[in-house]
Amino acid sequence: MDCSKSFEFIFDKESNYAKIEKTGPSIGESKIPGYESTFVAAVEELQQNTSTNLSVKNSFGFPNDNVVKVIVKIERIEWNFRTADAIMNTDLSFKVKDKEFLITGTNTVYWHGTKKGNLHKSLKNGIYQFLSAFCTP
Repeated sequence: MDCSKSFEFIFDKESNYAKIEKTGPSIGESKIPGYESTFVAAVEELQQNTSTNLSVKNSFGFPNDNVVKVIVKIERIEWNFRTADAIMNTDLSFKVKDKEFLITGTNTVYWHGTKKGNLHKSLKNGIYQFLSAFCTP
């Protein structure tokens, strides 16, 4: 994917109120991750794998025609445990000026997974889906 503009993501602090909703049989517990730090890590990892310039900022800063400023909010996190796998779905809203993109990032594991690892991968998947939708005419 190659988008000619840079993207600055602003993490909506209300995301921290989203609970991880577990369904199905699971064994054990892992620590609840810091959502914002997990989001920042997902953006940084995605930045390394794309030619598009991605960063996370605390606020909007000055307007710039070459930078797309995006507010991202975690709306809902669902972790569905099944017999052979577990799927984490993270519902995200991406707000760009007057447009809103509703995306569900997903991650599937077949053995063992932690809340932080699954959230990181589902956020990364959701951000990638947003970029694909935004950059495709």
